[in-house]
Amino acid sequence: MAAIHRYGTPAGPVVEARAVALLESLLATAAAHGVTLADFDTVIDLPGGCLDVMVGKARQAERDAERRR
Repeated sequence: MAAIHRYGTPAGPVVEARAVALLESLLATAAAHGVTLADFDTVIDLPGGCLDVMVGKARQAERDAERRR
């Protein structure tokens, strides 16, 4: 996950850890269907997508906190 840098500033360790946790959860669910990360790699960058989601959530939380100030 740390090797993925999509856009903007680096995600940071907290966001990366959340992205890893999301990826692990998705892969655990996928395994029950016989799907692996290699299967995802043929059609989508799942680790990068998980990082994008968690970066987006972190940025939204920052914007929300700014509005409350």
